[in-house]
Amino acid sequence: MTMADFRRMAAKMDQHMQQLDAQGVTEPHQVINRMMGYTPELHQIWTGTTDKELMALTQEYPGFYRYALIMETAFEQESQKSSRSYDGMPEFSATHKHTMEQILTTAATLERGYLAYQGNALSVFDEQIIRLGQSFKLWQECVADFRKGLNADENVTPMQRDYVHAGLTRIADRLIELQTKILSNKK
Repeated sequence: MTMADFRRMAAKMDQHMQQLDAQGVTEPHQVINRMMGYTPELHQIWTGTTDKELMALTQEYPGFYRYALIMETAFEQESQKSSRSYDGMPEFSATHKHTMEQILTTAATLERGYLAYQGNALSVFDEQIIRLGQSFKLWQECVADFRKGLNADENVTPMQRDYVHAGLTRIADRLIELQTKILSNKK
């Protein structure tokens, strides 16, 4: 990946953090919950940049910096616990990890899109909102297929399924809520 790719990812995170700020979402646990979809990209930036490049990104994108700091702090706190509910859980296969990464990244894109159109009752945006709804429907179908695949995979434990189900349900509920707000503004 190039620095331009990392800048593009950091800019998306920065934009989403600004949207969350505008909504009053500032508590770390709320930010983590709402920014869950950016975890794969944050990891790519974290592992793919030099210290100097990472410093440049944090200076260029203050929202990205805040998100990275929140995640770093949460990681440190989590790693200091003597035990966690997911200790001993086997790691997902590379295929499942890749699919989950795509699902999370797409969810973040959808949420960012819904937030961008909130409060815009202008008919000029109707076409984009319709396409956003279609993308959301496709995302829901992908999530349903992923869940079916997890249920059919005997290497996936019930605990893993429960964690994935709970996380994806929270994300889907949030997207439905955002979609509903936009559609109710259109009436």
